[in-house]
Parts: sequence; C-alpha cells; structure tokens
Amino acid sequence: MGETISAVVWFSDLRGFTALSESLPNTALLDHLNTYFELTGAAVTKEGGEILKFIGDGVLAIFDITPDADTADRCAAALRAAQSARLAIASANRDRIADGAPEIGWGLALNLGDVSYGNIGTPDRLDFTVVGPAVNHAARLEALGAQIGETVVLSENVAQALDVPLRELGAHSLKGVALPQKAFAPVD
Repeated sequence: MGETISAVVWFSDLRGFTALSESLPNTALLDHLNTYFELTGAAVTKEGGEILKFIGDGVLAIFDITPDADTADRCAAALRAAQSARLAIASANRDRIADGAPEIGWGLALNLGDVSYGNIGTPDRLDFTVVGPAVNHAARLEALGAQIGETVVLSENVAQALDVPLRELGAHSLKGVALPQKAFAPVD
C-alpha cells in the first residue's frame, strides 16, 4: 500500500545508451553507466533528494514536499541538483574524452505533483517506488528534451515555483497527455 505525497519528480536517462551497449565491452559499458549513476546520485542526495530506483539507464528520484517543507525550496533544491549533475558530468566528460572513452550523454526532467509513494508489485516481489501522472509527465518531458536538444527540462509547475531566470521552450504535445504542455529550461 502506498500513500499520496507531493514531490518534485526527477527522471533522467542516458542518451544513446542502446548504441553504446552494442559497441562497448561490458566492463566499459558498466563503467559508463556507474559513472553516470554516481554523478547524478550524488547531486540528488546532496540536495536532500531520494533516489528511488535505477531503471535500466534511467534514474527516478524525488524531492518530497513534507508538510513543513516549502514547495519553492524543494523545487530550488531539485534544480540545484540538476545543475550540479550537469557540471559534474561535463567535468567527467572532459576526462573521458582525454582518455578516449565515450562521453556521457544524458537528459533530465523535473516535474511537480502528487504521486503514490510505496510498495507495488506481487506478494513475493515488491518494489518501492512512486507512480502516477506526475511521474509519467516527467518521463515524457525527458523524452521531449532529447527531441529538442535540451539536457534539463522543467515542467510549467516547477517553473512557476522557482524564482530564477528560465528559458521558455514552448508548448509541446506529450505522449499520453491530453493538452500541450509548456516546458522550460534553466538559463545557462
């Protein structure tokens, strides 16, 4: 059974991972994957987020909004984590290029909403996670980022909670979402 909580949902994914998995030896592929997980995971936890799972080459995390937490503060923490991850991965990529290793290509979306938080699954195999439209919306926004060449994409409700300059990316149709959704990106 789960409970409904409000949270900033972090959904990130490697880009070009399928092609890499076809071309890299397993040890290099695992190094690539683990470096990405370590860098994004460190950024999330440093800002008080909770990593819920690694989904193949994706990361699902939340910044929960407890009754004593301010929504704007949690959105700002998630954005700081995104910016920290972006800087860490850029630094790692400089080293990887120098070593002849492939760059880590990735994307991230942040969305704000209510989620079901708890165990799901079968009686003999439970998985602790979050589910709901807010999670799906985050995943769709990350895919949009890949299509339009943006590393970090924010939903409109995250953008509205932040008091920082952002770039509007326009309204876009997202798979499974009835109306076009405005998307935003941090100002570099």
